[in-house]
Amino acid sequence: MISTELEPLARTGGLGDVVEALSLSLAELGLDVLVVTPRYGVTRLPLHTTRWAERVPARWGWGPDDVRSLGVVELDPVRFGSGGVRRVCVLDDAELFGGRSGIYGDRLGAYDDNALRFAVMSRGALSVAERVWPGGPDVIHAHDWHASFAVIYARLVMGERWARIPSVFTVHNLEFQGVLDEVWLDRLHLPRAAYRPEVLWHEGAINLLKGATALADRVTTVSPTYAREILGAEAGFGLDLHLRAHAGKLVGIQNGIDLARWDPQTDGAIAARFDERTAKARRPIDKRALEEELGLEPGEGPLFGLVARLTWQKGLDLLLPLVPELVNRGARFALVGEGERSFEDELTWLAGTHPGRVAARIAFDPALSRRVYAGSDFFLVPSRFEPCGLTQMYAMRYGAVPIVTDVGGLHDTVEPIVGGRSTETGTGIVASRVAPDAIHAACLAAMRLHSDGRGLERAVTRAMRRAGAFGWQESAARYRELYEHVCGARLARHATRGA
Repeated sequence: MISTELEPLARTGGLGDVVEALSLSLAELGLDVLVVTPRYGVTRLPLHTTRWAERVPARWGWGPDDVRSLGVVELDPVRFGSGGVRRVCVLDDAELFGGRSGIYGDRLGAYDDNALRFAVMSRGALSVAERVWPGGPDVIHAHDWHASFAVIYARLVMGERWARIPSVFTVHNLEFQGVLDEVWLDRLHLPRAAYRPEVLWHEGAINLLKGATALADRVTTVSPTYAREILGAEAGFGLDLHLRAHAGKLVGIQNGIDLARWDPQTDGAIAARFDERTAKARRPIDKRALEEELGLEPGEGPLFGLVARLTWQKGLDLLLPLVPELVNRGARFALVGEGERSFEDELTWLAGTHPGRVAARIAFDPALSRRVYAGSDFFLVPSRFEPCGLTQMYAMRYGAVPIVTDVGGLHDTVEPIVGGRSTETGTGIVASRVAPDAIHAACLAAMRLHSDGRGLERAVTRAMRRAGAFGWQESAARYRELYEHVCGARLARHATRGA
């Protein structure tokens, strides 16, 4: 597996959580899994690691000197009784990775050399895999556009042996595609023969994600609904026609969450631990602790939580204008995240104009996020599109009833609350449309549910119970089946050609 993020080393969002939990779950099923990721300036390495005596090469261009020599730091392997092993190797290059204050960029924006950085990451990852398994891996699994290079290099650049190795490419968010000017073809060891509409060319530029989806044996998305959505113009971000041409190898596999790491019964970051049976008595302690931490006035009205990257995708511009009116109705808000400056400024303005009623923390703060999940009555996810979403599952696990739009993985994980007490079902409140009025109506429905104390208790119980089924076992088993299928199909194709 090649990924720019891996929890707990370095992450900006759900990608790192997913790669960590999926790789461990696959090893638990008996697979040998190697994860390769860079060592950034913000990477938190554990105490016990081993530095490889040898360095590995990463060719990034066509010239004889276009090769970087990378150090490799290996974490202690995790071994399972099934015989599976999960290994993690971290690529060490002070200039490209270690000397940076962020993963993808800093307060000034994305780094100008990200294409070079992630080309080196991908090629270096394949060199590491070749040293771990001299014959190469059975499967290459690349995550998002940054690792697209691994699929492209293996299939087109590194010779017949690598071209035979099957690959799986996972789209975590189609909005980000790795679009480059044509001049990067020669700079990044990309064959000009592949610069055509079927592979790398798209609207006059290189599109790395398009190339990886064209060349991989299977393409996965992180929820079944998102796999269907990206075949349409609205969610396809210009690649819908291309993806429809490859729909036969597109598979939607729902992300899970690590139920051991995200467990309110054992979480040391929250004030009071609880489970389904004790949530009624113990969650109010977490709510009061969160109010005190954030400077919120205690009140009878509901506490709405939000933890998000502050971007257009997350629908913040649809939600935030509604906050003052909802505050006037008695609601309070705990808002945590960082991202686009305009949204950060709006959160700060709302907190300043509604002291004690709205609290904003402009930060990526995993521990505080857990306290928001545990202390909020409702958790807001008003996304325009959501490939999967993990926060709604975390919130349900911690007893915060989600309020979501009906898109992507939100559709797949949150069942709308319907019916009266005797026939009541559902785990969250689902907005009828991705629009301010529908999100406003969903928030008002939440306030009505909050006024029905017993009804809210039952909703919390259903949400927590549903979240207990969000583990990775089923999804990891589907990935294992997928790997076995692509390996078998590849062997069959080459045997036929040989005959």
